[in-house]
Amino acid sequence: MIVRQLKTPLRAALLGTALLAFAAPAEAAQDIAKRLAEALAANDSAAVSTLLAEDFKDQSEDFLGQGGLLLQLDQFRTALPEAAVDYRVVKSPDGVIAIERTLRGVATAPLFGEAPPPAPLTIKTMDFFTVKGGRIATREGVVDTVGALQQLTFPFPAPAPKQPSTVEEVVRFQPGQFPEGLIPGENGSLLLTMLFDNKILSISADGTITPYAELPFPSDPKTRQGTMCIARAPDGAIFITVHSKTPEAHGLWRLDPDGTARNVAVLPQDAVPNGVDVDEKGRVYIADSSGGVWQWRPGDDNASKWLDTPIVNRRPFIGNLPGPNGLKVHKKWVYVAVSDTSSFVRIPIGKKGEAGEAELVAHGAPGDDFDFDRNDAAYITTHPFNSVLKVTDKGVESVIANAEDGVIGPTSAAIVDTDNGTALYVVTDGGLYAPVPGVDIVPRLMRIPLD
Repeated sequence: MIVRQLKTPLRAALLGTALLAFAAPAEAAQDIAKRLAEALAANDSAAVSTLLAEDFKDQSEDFLGQGGLLLQLDQFRTALPEAAVDYRVVKSPDGVIAIERTLRGVATAPLFGEAPPPAPLTIKTMDFFTVKGGRIATREGVVDTVGALQQLTFPFPAPAPKQPSTVEEVVRFQPGQFPEGLIPGENGSLLLTMLFDNKILSISADGTITPYAELPFPSDPKTRQGTMCIARAPDGAIFITVHSKTPEAHGLWRLDPDGTARNVAVLPQDAVPNGVDVDEKGRVYIADSSGGVWQWRPGDDNASKWLDTPIVNRRPFIGNLPGPNGLKVHKKWVYVAVSDTSSFVRIPIGKKGEAGEAELVAHGAPGDDFDFDRNDAAYITTHPFNSVLKVTDKGVESVIANAEDGVIGPTSAAIVDTDNGTALYVVTDGGLYAPVPGVDIVPRLMRIPLD
């Protein structure tokens, strides 16, 4: 086995054209493969051409004929001109030669029909070759296209100006804790759930943390069991979404003002209950990150799927972030942040509580959670993108806080009106989900005055 690392412009990329060796001795085939890799690493198309037989056939689905190998080389070189290439040439017991490649670099031009993202790409290929008469006769290869498309289409926040803001730290949580759901409490306080815990905490305006309630089900962060998000009903009840491998605990919990807690809507185990809110009629809406929105009505024994349509779901096959994530009821609309498509969507609530036709409010806002101000602007937390976006019906208007303000891993938002004015509160995981190099992982509650 030969292992090398090349840091050259991406003609080396194509070194990965692999081919299957049937007719030539294993040693000769391996030598040809090494020479091919070196020619590709040097971006030397002429040298590559000299290694191909006159009747060379590229048997890969997308690159038929002699030009296929050089075409792929040109595509990678154009899109990833400064890519680093790790590769290895593998000799199997029957003499087959395979070349495995990993390309890493920042794209500067479209690739696979997609615009280049701002983050580095990692693209994997595996190719096999045969040699005949001292030249490369055939090639068969595969590119991890799904993995590449996941990266190429990974949602990033839309570019927006940074709005000058005052960002104040209210309290720090223990390292390893994961603040998840946040809503206004009473007298300027906040209620908070910690991801995969079974407790609800109360945080006063001065940052004092006290227990509020403990729900009667097993919780364990290691096995991803416990509370998710939280909402308050008009009658004062608190609703909490719970993810649990214990079927009777998985779903929607109601905590009454007298402290009684029960699961009012058991959800299927493949559902991922996340954002939650309640309308003026007491109907509860649950974002299911695996797809769709559920609705529970007072008096019902269970919830039913209220909406399940592509505009609120993650992308099939290449989706790599949650689908429906944050959810809020606002002025007879259910708003949903769809993380995987970077979409902010709203659905009208019909006269009988049915779902109307969903519509896109804004694109370029890969949200986790959000809340609305009195002017109907949404403040959306972007979690791994370390920012809070102000979004209106005209799109992403501005960035009101980011990592430079200490907002690292913002998960949830709540707007609180007090005698001292209106403020946006944001909880962060400190980078527990997506660490920031050189920054300690410290979860926080932050306050951003809005007026």
